Amino acid sequence: MSEVMNTYQERLDRVFKTLRLEQADRVPVLGTYGTWGAYYGGYTDSETNWDMDKCGKAMLKMANDIPMDMLHQPFARPGGVYQALGSKAFHYLSDSNIVQYSDESAQIMKDDEYPEFSKDPFRFLVEKVLPRKYAELAKDSPMRDLAFAKGAMKFGMFGAQKGAIKGSLAAQGMPVLFDGIILHPMDWIADFFRGIKGVFGDIRRRPAELSEAIQAFTPLVIRLGMGQVHMAPPSPNPKALLLPLHLPTMLKVADFDKYYWPSFKMIMEFFAAHNVYVIPFYEGDWSRFYNHLQELPAKKTMGWFEHGDPKEMKQKLQDTMCIIGLFPATLLQYGTKEECIAKAKELLDNLAPGGGYIFGTDKELIAPQDAKAENVIAVNKFVMEYGIYK
Repeated sequence: MSEVMNTYQERLDRVFKTLRLEQADRVPVLGTYGTWGAYYGGYTDSETNWDMDKCGKAMLKMANDIPMDMLHQPFARPGGVYQALGSKAFHYLSDSNIVQYSDESAQIMKDDEYPEFSKDPFRFLVEKVLPRKYAELAKDSPMRDLAFAKGAMKFGMFGAQKGAIKGSLAAQGMPVLFDGIILHPMDWIADFFRGIKGVFGDIRRRPAELSEAIQAFTPLVIRLGMGQVHMAPPSPNPKALLLPLHLPTMLKVADFDKYYWPSFKMIMEFFAAHNVYVIPFYEGDWSRFYNHLQELPAKKTMGWFEHGDPKEMKQKLQDTMCIIGLFPATLLQYGTKEECIAKAKELLDNLAPGGGYIFGTDKELIAPQDAKAENVIAVNKFVMEYGIYK
């Protein structure tokens, strides 16, 4: 085995050994660098969305310049697909800005359409949601059919290009964690069908219909996740899906128990049973729900956390899941190297003992000013040196 492949395998083993709550040789470092990576590579977000070669070059530059064990995922969005389908949701404020999503465009499902949605979520998506979200799909045939075919072709090309980027990274010893992304059914309904305000209104006015819709949508979400796993290039590496969680910290505990937790637990248990790691991004402060999280399949997930007391989190979750995150991205932006390193030391002292901790930022880096590269490099070097298990 070549030196590069040895490095690749060592990094991969270090991350997944830690994910299984085993103690590796040192604390792994996950590069949670999203569209910030485009700017680090000398491009804009819009450039990398339209030219995947530029996305690949930016990721390779990060892999070469920044000490880490793994990148979390390619950061580009399929601009060609949005254009082909006539997206009403994704747009740019300027040519050099980050792609924006309009919540108003999510309010496309009427409140009296829940029964129709619950009866057949997939049919409703195809026949109602897509034509409302994408102007070209609302046209009559053959224009609609041509737009769909063009969008499918563009999406296939986008997937192939992402696969090529992951291959190029692997060729220089850098693994990529995620094979795809899924959303919780309630988040999906809020983000793309009803809007956040619409869903909170539905909790009050149509609680039974909302609950039924979430239950009906859950199997389709699972199918979409497994589809991405199966489409990933053949590899002996473990498969992993990202699951961003948006609504829970806005919900009352009673509403979380009713609408969110049953489907979330079902999704996590299904993928754990199929040896797929689903890694939620726990946005906000989840301390109210630590007791819930203790019910998830042990050693089968990793919690990417934005906020929380490291000591409490370690105490409550160390037997259930690997912890990642908590390092404040704002400190990488505004702090000195010394301040950044001091914070990293604090997190390692509280979270690293015994294993089960992967170093990462509290959120994905997005804008060019989200972090100073010199701070990122200094902190990662420190973690690799200080985080060695004796």
